[in-house]
Amino acid sequence: MLAMKQLDALLAKFEELFCSLGFIAATLLMFINVVMRYVFKAGIPWSEELIRYIIIWATCIGIGLCARREAHVSIDFFAAFLSKRGQKYLNLFADLVAVAFCGLMAYYSLQTVKGQLATGQLSPALQWPFYVVYFCLPLGFATGALRFVQHFYRTLKEEGEE
Repeated sequence: MLAMKQLDALLAKFEELFCSLGFIAATLLMFINVVMRYVFKAGIPWSEELIRYIIIWATCIGIGLCARREAHVSIDFFAAFLSKRGQKYLNLFADLVAVAFCGLMAYYSLQTVKGQLATGQLSPALQWPFYVVYFCLPLGFATGALRFVQHFYRTLKEEGEE
């Protein structure tokens, strides 16, 4: 049990650090490129592509981060009319739907990664294999599914304690 908590804490730190550093790096690279373009009349040719990939990766890793913090967009209009018990059941249902969605998206995005691996296609400026770029999708959706399962378990456990 202790190892699972340590693994969970490590994953949480990774998510937060990756997203934070990713957006900071993208912002700095964008700033440097703008300064170089307007001051020195020469930008970094590959920077826009790298910025795009950093933002995509940080966003996909952020799926699990938002699920852990319960920060995803939700509609709570109907929940306001329910009892506490009804709200918990609604949360459990929402978690199941989210797990199913993230699981399907992880599976199908993994198929996309396999397709990109088979084609050997490279990105235009950086010449990176596209499967590396696309791998953030199954990774992000898998961590999202894990986080929704964790929330489901915590909600179910709270239900049993009443």
